[in-house]
Amino acid sequence: MRKNSLRILTVALLIALTWPVQISAANPNEIQLKIESIDTPTAQVQGSNGERGAALARLADGRLLLGGGATGLNLYLYDLTNRTQTLIGRAGSSSERIDDSRFAITDIAVMRESANTLDLVISYPRYDRTKECVSVVLYSYSANIGIKPSLKRGKLWFNSKPCVPISAVQHASGRIATIDKKSVYLTVGDLGYTEIGNRDKRADLGSVFKISASKVEKISSGHRNAQGILRIGKDLYVSEHGPRGGDELNLIETGGDYGWPFVTYGEPYSSGDYVRPTNTGSHEGYIKPLYNWVPSVAPTELIQLPADKSWGPWSSYIVMGTLKDQVLIFIEMLDRRQVGKVVKVNVNERVRDLDVSIGGSIIATTDSGRLLVINLAS
Repeated sequence: MRKNSLRILTVALLIALTWPVQISAANPNEIQLKIESIDTPTAQVQGSNGERGAALARLADGRLLLGGGATGLNLYLYDLTNRTQTLIGRAGSSSERIDDSRFAITDIAVMRESANTLDLVISYPRYDRTKECVSVVLYSYSANIGIKPSLKRGKLWFNSKPCVPISAVQHASGRIATIDKKSVYLTVGDLGYTEIGNRDKRADLGSVFKISASKVEKISSGHRNAQGILRIGKDLYVSEHGPRGGDELNLIETGGDYGWPFVTYGEPYSSGDYVRPTNTGSHEGYIKPLYNWVPSVAPTELIQLPADKSWGPWSSYIVMGTLKDQVLIFIEMLDRRQVGKVVKVNVNERVRDLDVSIGGSIIATTDSGRLLVINLAS
């Protein structure tokens, strides 16, 4: 009898996951969302340490690219209209990763697209088996999304240095924001490198870069783990994990140093952590964040809502995903530097990546292996 009850409960939960639900902010006068949850288990990254949501990009026709899967490096085409998912190909070989969900596609950028062909750049942390170390790489790819899908890897645009010992897989970042059809911005985390406080030894780590096929330019430094990036006009924003609290929203200034690991509004985890910040609860002497969260929310991707009626008073807000808090955070920008209203709305999922659909819906991937289609409740 108990087994039958469990089966009934399981079926009920699975059915519920495919139905739209309405979730509101703690204050009913704030944001109310309508959320449709779609199960996409084959796009979920698998690893001995748990699961991770897929990387996400939207095509001009509304279809989605999802990066992840059991290998961590699979690229899929997903059609929201008919709920079909097609494997395009694999971004890297099995020798470039270990059985760890962090070894996966971190972001996808569409540089050019036609009816059935795409030019892409894809980032991921790559394992060097010879040296037993990890770096963040950015490759170009050509994809065919027609009758016979395929993915061909092209030129290596970027390979971070130093290559960090395998024990420090964490904090790869690898978020991409397109600039034009030939160049992108890329975030590179500190990779948990124990020498991150040594400016000579850390080289590319904890930085934001402007990258093309022929040129790499460091834009800023002193970042811990920037898992969100958003370009608005000529301005570039990143969301960044602090150690324990001190998560940040930053406006990137060329040549700017954002202080990690010398200053943070957060606190170190313990004496055994890979690095202990020099000065906690402060950002003196370095560029201060536009906004910070204490305690931590574990921020991920950033998007901007369309400036139309679909989001009512929340139009043009920045939206940030989170892991720890399982909320979306709506951020009002009074001007390019000044943050206004900041509102958290529960989605009850660890949000890994975000994009905006053609119709203005928020599209989210989650660590549970789902796509969320999110709109303002009517």
